[in-house]
Amino acid sequence: MSGAVRRPLAVAALATGLLLGTSGCAGIGQPEPYESLGINGLVIPTPTPAPADFVDDVDNPWLPLEPGTRMTYDLTEDGRTTGRMVVDVLDGTVPVAGLAATAVETTTDPGDGTTTVETHLYAQDEAGNVWLVGADSAASSWRAAEDGAEAGLAMPADPRLGDGWLSYDVPGLPRASATIEDQSSEMVQLLDEAGTTTRTVYEKGVGLVGLEDLDAGWTAELVEG
Repeated sequence: MSGAVRRPLAVAALATGLLLGTSGCAGIGQPEPYESLGINGLVIPTPTPAPADFVDDVDNPWLPLEPGTRMTYDLTEDGRTTGRMVVDVLDGTVPVAGLAATAVETTTDPGDGTTTVETHLYAQDEAGNVWLVGADSAASSWRAAEDGAEAGLAMPADPRLGDGWLSYDVPGLPRASATIEDQSSEMVQLLDEAGTTTRTVYEKGVGLVGLEDLDAGWTAELVEG
């Protein structure tokens, strides 16, 4: 996907309000909650991931993390573009609790003269669920199964409308949670709570296509990746 121009599907979804509105999947069709494996039976958060239950690659269609991928987002506030966010899936892996985690580096330039860099570590289990197993930022650093930190779910293999879970549970940090609040056959929208409230939208086969910080009032839209 690296270097490709965004496809119309994601742009149209953002424009019709899947990301920025609360009226649902306009023109796409809203499914009813349904029975499936979903997150049933998973222990979330999990204090000690079992390496034997995990695979080497993260290829969940809602959150594919192919090493070398770069995705670029325009940051917008009050109707004008203010900065950029660049997300890189790094080559190689990082050992976390016996797992070979995939590192994703996010560089944010909001256009105010500051730049922040955060790294999140992900691992996928045999069923296709993607777990957040660690993170590094200027404010904090944690790894699953160390100092009481527990890995949480980043994206289920089978997203189901209404499902919610903890994204991580780390001593000293706000507990982070996510809920599927909207869904279509091609898009999933999450409401994320972790000290701040954000709305994130994922396109099947692409990954994160947009987000909105509901507290600060800015949005990010995928423009290249």
